[in-house]
Amino acid sequence: MQSYRLLLLPFFILVVSFTILYPNFADRTLKVVVREDVYSLPEADQKTLVSGLFDRWEKDYGKSSGWTIEPKGTLPPKENPFYTIQGRFITSAKINQISQENQSLVNESKNKLEPTWIENMIRGGKSLSIKLGLDLQGGMRVVLKGDFEDYTSKLRDLYAKEITELNLTLNNQAAKPEEKEKAKNRLSEIESSFYLSPMRKIVELEKAKMIIDNRLTTQNLTEPQVRIQKEQDAIEVSLPGVSNSAAILEILQNTETVEYRLEEPNPFTFKSQIAENERRMMDLGQREKTDIYLFQELVKNKAGKKAQDEFLAELERKYNIPKDYKVYAMWARGNSAKSTLLPRSFVVLERKIALSGNDMTNAQPSYNSNSYGWMVSFTLTPNGAEKFFDLTSENRGRNLAIVWGDKVISNPVINDPIAGGRAEISGSFSEQEAIRLANVISEGALPIPLSVLEMRFIGPTLGIESIEVGVKAVAIGFFLVMVYMIFYYRLGGFIADLSLLVNIIILAALLTLMDFTLTLPGIAGIILTAGMAVDANVIIYERIREEIEEGRALSIAVTRGFENAFWTIMDANVTTLIAGILMIRLGNGPIKGFAITLCWGIVTTLFTSLFLSRLFMELSVNRMGIHHLNLRPFFFGKKEGKHA
Repeated sequence: MQSYRLLLLPFFILVVSFTILYPNFADRTLKVVVREDVYSLPEADQKTLVSGLFDRWEKDYGKSSGWTIEPKGTLPPKENPFYTIQGRFITSAKINQISQENQSLVNESKNKLEPTWIENMIRGGKSLSIKLGLDLQGGMRVVLKGDFEDYTSKLRDLYAKEITELNLTLNNQAAKPEEKEKAKNRLSEIESSFYLSPMRKIVELEKAKMIIDNRLTTQNLTEPQVRIQKEQDAIEVSLPGVSNSAAILEILQNTETVEYRLEEPNPFTFKSQIAENERRMMDLGQREKTDIYLFQELVKNKAGKKAQDEFLAELERKYNIPKDYKVYAMWARGNSAKSTLLPRSFVVLERKIALSGNDMTNAQPSYNSNSYGWMVSFTLTPNGAEKFFDLTSENRGRNLAIVWGDKVISNPVINDPIAGGRAEISGSFSEQEAIRLANVISEGALPIPLSVLEMRFIGPTLGIESIEVGVKAVAIGFFLVMVYMIFYYRLGGFIADLSLLVNIIILAALLTLMDFTLTLPGIAGIILTAGMAVDANVIIYERIREEIEEGRALSIAVTRGFENAFWTIMDANVTTLIAGILMIRLGNGPIKGFAITLCWGIVTTLFTSLFLSRLFMELSVNRMGIHHLNLRPFFFGKKEGKHA
């Protein structure tokens, strides 16, 4: 370590680190796109929307930020329908806040933070900015618990018909022994799929997590964080800067599926019994006692899914519906297209799902000018297309109901086999319902229903205060440590401070490359890293001082001081690293954030303390002509190391 050429390595690492961190301090450009329909609004409405944006700009968005916005105070021209915001430190929280508080004006799905040239070069335009956690910039945190009982019930519906056929085979005296054995094995296999082990639950939660990730991406929410909480069978979602909580919550919880189920065969024995009872009650002038009226009241009073399911289950018992069938409500609107979507009658469908949402893909909503309503067209997967062709070939003349969630929205008759792998769903859809249904088909429905276990909001004021407190804590801590090191170890302290700064810069660059989200516990981990780095230098300097006081030459004292301190520092840091790795593996949330910064901080500390500090010290002693090295505080002691 006697050559100046070794300085090239830390110099190269520093250049790379500063390059990675540059986007955090660069002047950025954000394009906020105006909705197309705004330009067709009356001028008075346009002015109201624009004044709302700029009132908020003066009070919040642009206040003390130093950002600029163009054009200011007016609507941008239709040929360039976007506002251009420029400035430093444009956070995801502010982008989300601007988008969601101006939804009638801003097309949030098209807002774009222009990448810097470094982001284009290193990551193809992907962000290299340090991500701030929920506790630093405000937003919403939701914990959603999975309902695995309902999931198991859906599975039973999926295999209902096959289970019935297998049981018939087992009870059939004429069936061959090998057929019975095969049926018994298959039945055992199906039954085992209903048992949800902890690992199986994690798999289903992972599927739900992936779908939630996709849904949040389509909402253009910047830096959402979705994590699984294994202990609670739940999914935690952190959304920085989110203010429109009701709409986001509906997107997260939407577990509606899309299924095809065959209706009972003609002459609709069970459906006719229900309809006949309804007519009899109507003839007696007792409409309020009819089943459909009672069910409508449940819906109007916003009774939960559980209450509605219990009502339909009671109908099945009342009319002695066989176990192979299930009662559903047929939903439709009244005479007006804008009237409420409500249950209007009951239908009896097979429990077996003929075609599931997993067989559908690439859905698109469109307006049907013939029926003056919205519909959804979709493509079937290769396996789905084959199943659909077989289904429509074998069941001509039967009704094939389309079930959205628990609502039967259409019940067409199968006239001819349908091939080609394309189909459409028409019903009493509004535009938003058609878009929502298309999204469910394209993205996939959640495999398990989710209920809100916990929901917390952190206001942006608290986020700003947290950032200020965190920055002050780090700055004051570093300053005091640096002053103390220079006061106590003089030149050695200056070298330690230089290594410490390099340590923090490299650590910040590493965390940025890892897409790490910085939180308050993460800042605590960085502060602890600084303390451990200083501690390593203290051990080294104490060893050097011991060598000096024993009368050894300065260059030898420096070399032996680093060598004697090496294993002490390694042992102390490796044991801490093991504890940190365990926290990463077993912890979650704040604990995991703290452990990640701590573990990577240990890696950078070992590099800067054992390599960089030694390099600077030996260059100072051997190449820069330092003949005296005093490692005692000012005004205390006079023992100096000297060259022989």
